Amino acid sequence: MRATLRSALDAGAAADVSLVCAPAGYGKTLLLSDWSRSSTDVDTAWVSLDRDDNDPGRLWAAIVAALSACPSIPGGSRLHAPWVWRHDELPECLAELVQAIGALPRPIRLILDDVHELVEPDALHSIGALTRNRTAGLQLVLSSRRDPPLSLPRLRLAGRLWELRASQMRFTPAEAATLLEKSGLRLTPTQVEMLHRRTGGWAAGLRLAALGVAESADRDAFLAQFSGDERSVADYLVGEILCALPEDVQEFLRVISISQPVPTGLATALSGREDAGCLLDRLEHQTSLLSPIGRGRDSYTIQELLRTYLLADLRRQGMNRAEALHAVAARWWAAEPDPVRALDHASQSHDSDLLTEMLRRLAIPLILSGGHTPLREALTCVSAQTVAADPWLALTSAMVRLEAGELSAACSDLRRARQVWPTDGPADLAVLRAVAEQLTAGVADPAPGSSHTAVGYTGELPAEPELEALARLSQGTAHLECDDRVGARVELEAALYLSRIHHFDYLTMQSLALLGIVEGGTGDMHSMREVGIEASATAAEHGWENTIWAAVSTAMLAYTALMRTDTAEAERSAAEGLALDVTASSPRLRFALKAVHGAAAFDAGGRASGLAELQQARSEFGGRPAPAELVAALAMLEFRTALLLGHSAAARTVQSWLADRTGDTAELLMMQAWAETAGCRQDHVRSLLMPVLEGVVTMVLPQTVVEAWLLEASLAVASGKRSAARAALRRALAVAEPLDALRPFAYAGPNIRELLVHQRGSFGASDAFAERAVVAGAGGRGKREPMLSERELTVLGLLPSLLSLDEIATDLAVSVNTVKSHVRSIYTKLGVSSRRLAVLAAHEHGLLSGSVRQA
Repeated sequence: MRATLRSALDAGAAADVSLVCAPAGYGKTLLLSDWSRSSTDVDTAWVSLDRDDNDPGRLWAAIVAALSACPSIPGGSRLHAPWVWRHDELPECLAELVQAIGALPRPIRLILDDVHELVEPDALHSIGALTRNRTAGLQLVLSSRRDPPLSLPRLRLAGRLWELRASQMRFTPAEAATLLEKSGLRLTPTQVEMLHRRTGGWAAGLRLAALGVAESADRDAFLAQFSGDERSVADYLVGEILCALPEDVQEFLRVISISQPVPTGLATALSGREDAGCLLDRLEHQTSLLSPIGRGRDSYTIQELLRTYLLADLRRQGMNRAEALHAVAARWWAAEPDPVRALDHASQSHDSDLLTEMLRRLAIPLILSGGHTPLREALTCVSAQTVAADPWLALTSAMVRLEAGELSAACSDLRRARQVWPTDGPADLAVLRAVAEQLTAGVADPAPGSSHTAVGYTGELPAEPELEALARLSQGTAHLECDDRVGARVELEAALYLSRIHHFDYLTMQSLALLGIVEGGTGDMHSMREVGIEASATAAEHGWENTIWAAVSTAMLAYTALMRTDTAEAERSAAEGLALDVTASSPRLRFALKAVHGAAAFDAGGRASGLAELQQARSEFGGRPAPAELVAALAMLEFRTALLLGHSAAARTVQSWLADRTGDTAELLMMQAWAETAGCRQDHVRSLLMPVLEGVVTMVLPQTVVEAWLLEASLAVASGKRSAARAALRRALAVAEPLDALRPFAYAGPNIRELLVHQRGSFGASDAFAERAVVAGAGGRGKREPMLSERELTVLGLLPSLLSLDEIATDLAVSVNTVKSHVRSIYTKLGVSSRRLAVLAAHEHGLLSGSVRQA
């Protein structure tokens, strides 16, 4: 039951003429039969037409007989009287018939099924005469495999025609599933979807497939091979559809079947017919075997099972002919340009020279747009020897393999390209080589000890936008490698601009990811996060989530979430990045993601496991080359984590590892200062901080100075220099805000948290960020509620009061030494050193109610 189509037919009942037009096997007769049975308010007269009905006398005798058999026809109606249908009296008889129908007491519906059987002019003229008359009380329904020649445009223009076409009669996936189930099959959703796609929702195709599956011992094999060339389908197509078409039309359909879709220009090129566009339009209107695409109606698709039958029939005439047609199609699509289809047809032409030509011509456009899969598929059709001997093909193969995470194979391709490099190669080849060399050496992390150094493109900028965009990407990457972030930003923003206006979507994602690295190096976490979000969105939109660039964007988002104390987001993003297949091919990327994930786990409360993951990430990465910013940022995370857990030896190991890679930096001084803080040697700690605060030592990370000012503020508080502490805290906030660096405040200690709380509203332009810092200090490190005993909680509840410890002891009826013992235990568990800080920490952990300021 197809309730939607039945309702559609009901909606067309107000029209004088309804036309149900679709090729054989779309269920026209079954639909009209079901609809007529469901209609109780109108009688239906049904006439099934065949070739004999081209005789007008026979035709109209059958129509009158069907009408007179309707139950509502009165006994005295002229329809029951004998009729004599003579050719010379047909107009008068039709007029009398129309008058008799108009005199009926209730409406009547006349269904003429298989109108396409009427081909003789006299029979068609008589039906045309009936459609031209506005017959009161009669709804005429015509069912046909193609448009009957009955002045349909005039009826359509007058609003008297209602139409139901093949596009509406195709089975939906849900209807296909129901049909297959009622055929006794229990197929998986994937198998149903495959059959629906292969048949295009053609009911007969689905039914024939069901019969074939039922008889097949290997369902999966049958479904994989099911096409229009399957015996039962081919017999149906030939017997019910193709046999009615002239031989020249069948030949036309055969030659255009190699392409799906078929633009009119390509149809002309393949068939050699200047009238190809008109023929396509006529076939679509008359047979519904083709469907137009787009509003311009200048491209068509052929019913899939019919197309696969025609293609198989073409190949039976000789593979050489089919391959020659594919070569024509390849050149036509390349001129459009549609590089994906051009490469596909070139591959099917089995012409090695043509395919090589197309790969050289189309490689860069496809690389810019993310067409790595069609490039890979085309390269598999070229021999390995051909690829190795051609620098174009070798570089294209290297780029494709790099994007798939196949580093070793990409490096091999690059070596082959260098070996056969021409002495005076074209500019586009030089651009492609520069990009391939840089991306392989940079993003994919060559093994330690690699002697080859990638150099950016150094020639003049090409005029073509594709080449200019790639050249700027190459130059921007070179500036980044030289730590020239200003130059890198200029070139990468230019590459991004070109990629956006020319819709080079893959290059857009690459440029955004590299710009994120630039922003991260300058400490601009806001911009880093913004470009990371945009790069990730571009990857998701095009299905490029499992690429190096998407993984780089994910790593940036994970790190920025960690720095703004969004622990759950940092942990989730890092886990997503680690789950990508391409991450395994980049030790540098895996190091970053795993370290961030470990730090986030530590912040969320998994302290031991978080440190272990950080240590494992560094151990796996070893001595591989990496930017100073990356190793410094991750080393700082691990060092602070180890120190907070009291693992001083582990902290010294990290410090030594960083020193070997960066030399003397502000980050190493900061590590020493943190390590010395526990020894209460404030003067020595301050001497370590001064070069950092004064900017006289190389600083790799912008947020390091935030850590330095926070430690300076903490030392000032401990020395009772509240004014100096406030000034240092303001400096820390002013530097941290543009960096969106909240995590340093989360681990700055209770002195800083107390100072933030008590100085609320006094930070001027930094007030909003200071409020975020308070929240970061209270909850940014995860929820780890201290395990206080019931008696300790009782003592803690009295600490905000003005009672002395002696008075608390008296109130609780215990000794003062017992109270002191409880207080020391509370301080240890809360990680504080004073009564005031204990009250502040208790509020942060939700162990006390009331205002912190009142405390």
